[in-house]
Amino acid sequence: MVKLKLLFALFYCLIILFLLPACKDYVLDIEDPNNVVNDIQLNNENQVPFLINGVKAQFSLALDQILICAEGLSDALEYASQLNAATFESFDRIDKGDLGAPYDNTSIDQAYNPLGEARFVADDLLRRTRIIKFSDQKIKNHSLFTAYLYSGITRYLYATYFGLNADEGGGVINAGPFIPSQAMYDSAIVKFEKALNYTDFNYQDDTVFNDAGYARRILNSLIARCYLYQGSYTAASDYLVQGMQPGDTPFQSLYFIGDDSDNYFWQQAGANRTQFIVAQRYEDYIHRDSLESSRIKIAEVSDFISFYDTLYYQTAYPEQDSPITHISWQENHLMRAEIILRGQDTGDALALINEVRASHGLTGLTTVNLDTVLYQERDKELFLTGARLPDQRRFNRWHLPAGTWRYLSIPRRERNANPNL
Repeated sequence: MVKLKLLFALFYCLIILFLLPACKDYVLDIEDPNNVVNDIQLNNENQVPFLINGVKAQFSLALDQILICAEGLSDALEYASQLNAATFESFDRIDKGDLGAPYDNTSIDQAYNPLGEARFVADDLLRRTRIIKFSDQKIKNHSLFTAYLYSGITRYLYATYFGLNADEGGGVINAGPFIPSQAMYDSAIVKFEKALNYTDFNYQDDTVFNDAGYARRILNSLIARCYLYQGSYTAASDYLVQGMQPGDTPFQSLYFIGDDSDNYFWQQAGANRTQFIVAQRYEDYIHRDSLESSRIKIAEVSDFISFYDTLYYQTAYPEQDSPITHISWQENHLMRAEIILRGQDTGDALALINEVRASHGLTGLTTVNLDTVLYQERDKELFLTGARLPDQRRFNRWHLPAGTWRYLSIPRRERNANPNL
């Protein structure tokens, strides 16, 4: 019996040894997968449009995740604990500014990680562009413009929304040392300045930008905003006059339906599901002037019944693929008005604000000041575009108790993996 088993084992071994060469030939004859590109193949001029679209897509995936957390930490959105749809404990902690150790907020993780990926692919596009042999300078310019633009934007996002401690904003690059917000804004400005050198490309190949003048105006507005948030008002003024102008379409992040690429405001703080509601003051703005509904988009929560309260959710992003405005000519006007009101430039702040209001069919104001009127106009005009959190810090209008976080905390995984933190 044992001998019989040994004979069978020997027989099967001989069959395997006989088949191995055939298997080897069979495997070698398989063609490379047609849906996979080797990394080195991306270092080709023909792949640049693909790389550019990847950078834009990753920026969009990061922005909505960041902004919903930022607006939740600010006084623009409130966690709707009274609603059955509100189940994210991570959102509740963000709303309360409870973001310290152990730094394990999953919603912040889901914002921080895509930002790191967006920063990486933008910087990597720059690296690849330097080694690709281009036959068309305009394609190279397009690649460099995109790389520098989004490298700057990602650094701006670190500086504005993330922090090492409750009152210490900034971020890290490539597991390096912590970079405070001021230095991170400086880094963003350098990137935007470099992008200004490469606005000569074929704009029919780009789905976001119209022409070189428009691209340069966007860059100037982005640079000015960094200087404004730094408190460098004179420097900001120099760029604002060259920034976006009435008639310019807003620069937006774009979304589409499917593959988790839909707008996160719609997904978690809007018509799809309401975990965050808007602060009551937005309904008050509309109650005082019904025309404000042209720029403050809200709707009553229908599945909440109370004799005492009426809750509202945002409809600024009513669809899965609603775009998010990253910067607009209206914001540029309001920044110019702020610089003037701070005494760092000359001009008519009231006229600038009224031009913004007129774009929504609102009547003009007769007086203006910095701490109430301008601050409130920014609250209305920049509704759920990410401006409220930095504005509360800049104007010293924090709404939570002392000791609460005023930035989104750098997550635990980054802290544990980075020896510099």
